[in-house]
Parts: sequence; C-alpha cells; structure tokens
Amino acid sequence: MKRLLLIAYFYPPLGGPGVQRPAKLVKYLKQFNVSTDVITVKDIVFHSSDMKLLKEDKAHNIIRTSSLDPMSILKKVSKSKINKAIYFKTPENYKKIIRNIFPIDDKIGWLPFVMRAGKRLFKINKYDAVMATMGPYTSGIAAYKLAKKNNSTLIIDYRDHWTLNPYITFFSKIHKIHSRNWENKILHFASVITVVSKTMGDDLIREFGEELRNKIKVIYNGWDADDFSNFVIWKNEKFVIKYIGNFYGHRTLKYFIEALELLYSRVQLSDNCLIEFTGNYFTETIEYLANSKVAHLIKVNSQIEHKEAIKSLMNCDALLLFIASHKGKGVLTGKLFEYLRSGKEILAMVPSEGEAAEILRQNKHNLICNMEDVEMIAKDFLKLIKILNKKSSERKINYEYSRKNQTQEFLNFIEDRLKDK
Repeated sequence: MKRLLLIAYFYPPLGGPGVQRPAKLVKYLKQFNVSTDVITVKDIVFHSSDMKLLKEDKAHNIIRTSSLDPMSILKKVSKSKINKAIYFKTPENYKKIIRNIFPIDDKIGWLPFVMRAGKRLFKINKYDAVMATMGPYTSGIAAYKLAKKNNSTLIIDYRDHWTLNPYITFFSKIHKIHSRNWENKILHFASVITVVSKTMGDDLIREFGEELRNKIKVIYNGWDADDFSNFVIWKNEKFVIKYIGNFYGHRTLKYFIEALELLYSRVQLSDNCLIEFTGNYFTETIEYLANSKVAHLIKVNSQIEHKEAIKSLMNCDALLLFIASHKGKGVLTGKLFEYLRSGKEILAMVPSEGEAAEILRQNKHNLICNMEDVEMIAKDFLKLIKILNKKSSERKINYEYSRKNQTQEFLNFIEDRLKDK
C-alpha cells in the first residue's frame, strides 16, 4: 500500500482520545512511505482542541468539508460563547436523545459532503485503499460507497463497537435494524477490519460470522515515542496520584472516592498524598468531588492537550485507571498503553478477568480490582502507598505497544491480506 484515503470525522485540531488513533496512524504511515489523504470535517463545537497534535500531522492532504450534523450546525448559527454554553451545559441525557433520533448516527448529515469530496479525489488520484475510522459510523458508510464504486480495497477501523456498543441506545427497532444491516454489509465487503482489542474482534465474529476471522487484526492504540521526550521531571513534595481522562457511560470515580472516604473514616488515609483528576468533567462530577469527605486531598484540572497530558503523567508517582465491569472485559482505553510506557505504578480499577487486566499482569502490574469493589479499592490503595514508600526499580519499556510497531503490524497484515485476494 502506497496511497491511502482515510475518512476520519475526529481529526486534529480537535482534541481528545478519539483523535489520537487516526492522527498517530497517519504519522507513522508516512514513515513507512504511505501517503495519506484525509477527509474530515470543518470547525465544529467540541469539548477540546489540540494544536500541537495538528502541528505534527503528516497527512499528504487534508480535505475539510462542511456538514449538516448538530455540532457543525451549532458552530455556524451561534457565537463561540453561546455554542459552548449550549454544548457544555445541556444535560447529557438530553444530548443522548438528540443523538439517537438520527438514522445511523448524528453525523449522517456529513455523508453527502464526504461523498462529494471523495469522488473529486478519486478523479485525480489512484488509492490503494479507502479506510474509515469509526465512530462515527457514517464514516464507514462513506468509505464503503467510495471503495465499492471505485473498485478499491476497503479497510474498516473500529475504535468503538457499533450495534454491539453497550452505550448506544437506538431510537427504535427500525433504527437498530437499519444500522445492523449496514454494519453487516460493510464488514463482509471489507478486506481488512482493525479493532482495538481481542474481545472486540471475537464479538464481531460471533455476531456477524466466522468468515470475518481472517480479516480482523488487533491494532492497539499504543504510545508514541515522540510524546515521551523533551520535558523535565520534577520531584513532588507529596505522593501525587493522577487520573488523566474523562468519565462517561458506566465509567465513574464514585467507588474510588467511596474507598478513600472509607479509609478516611478508619484513620488510614495519609495526608501525604494528592489525587489529581484532569479532564473535561460534567458539573455533577466536579460538585461530587468538592463535597466529598476527602476533598482536601483532591485537585481537579481542566482538560489539556495530549503532549501536556503526557508531561503531566510523567510528573507523578502513580496513576489511576478506570474501566467499568459492565461489558468492560474487552475495553482497552488508549491511556492504558501510555500508562505502561510511563513506568509509573498503576492502581487499575478494571474487570479482573478482562483484557486490560491481562495486559497489566503481563507487564508486572498487579494492583487490579473491579471498579465497583469499594473494599478492594481501599486495600489496593493502601498497598499502593506502601509501594510508593519504597524505592522501586525502573520498569522495562515494552516496545510491542509503540505506535510505530503497531503501524508496522497494520501494514504487514494488509500486505498479507491483499496477497490472498
């Protein structure tokens, strides 16, 4: 593969975890002499931006199209302060109702603009493959249509499940049937399907057919070596324990805070620690932390650019990881691999028999308990403090999870698949 057309709604200068995977893939594809054109959306109302990530972009060409989805329309019809107020202050349950009304997803209004841009590009370029990163799932439909019309290889990348997603509720049975039919059609037409975890791949095979097995490749989100360079690490006066990321769906800090309050009530919680949460949090979350019995040990920071987030996690003593037990066995957050690369101690509140726990144990991290188990969280937190009081040896870096290595595996898999066609 020498030339790729990538359809990615979430792309720099937008920020957040959904942007990292396509941006880093394009970056390292360039190192392997693959030229990538990206179709993405113009300015939208969004929770964060990351100009540093945009500066490191390695796309050959970025085509930014208009769209008729809610976030694009809101950006066009109101001033910055107004649209941000609407976006951030509208309760999440109301947003969910609005999102669910649309067929496929709320980005379906982007589809005609992507198709128009894609048709123009195919008139002047020859692409070895068309790739969509999902969600939104509208991207997959666009990539399917363009690949089929131009007799090109289709690559589908799942950052999140579609109709198997436990956090997606459909407005009606017709909405779900319509989405499922499209997902089935896209999966069986695609030559390559990349997923973020083994469990996700197994789910797709079980639901859509054994014939998908040879098409599916796990490509972990991984870590970028360039992100872990050129910054100063300082010594903290207290033990600083951090969580960098957001909470949504069933993922919550409620049980962790209850565990700290339990230790506080038992006079087992030392004042020699500071717990920092950095992200884009709902008002309810901020108020919950401010009103907790351990508020004096907690600091809340606004969401920061990715490079700054890496700098922040390198300047701490330990890290917190949250994955809900409900349908969470196959969940692998992108931060897991960056946490591993940091070499810091990790208190992992994740499904004990899940894929994240398996990877953590393989890398000698054993402070693992279910996110909802208050008593075990309290016990593991005390173990963590004991570990931090000792001088621990430096952890080895596992280069298997580097973005560069994952991109190499991606290209090797595509080459093998195209040989078999």
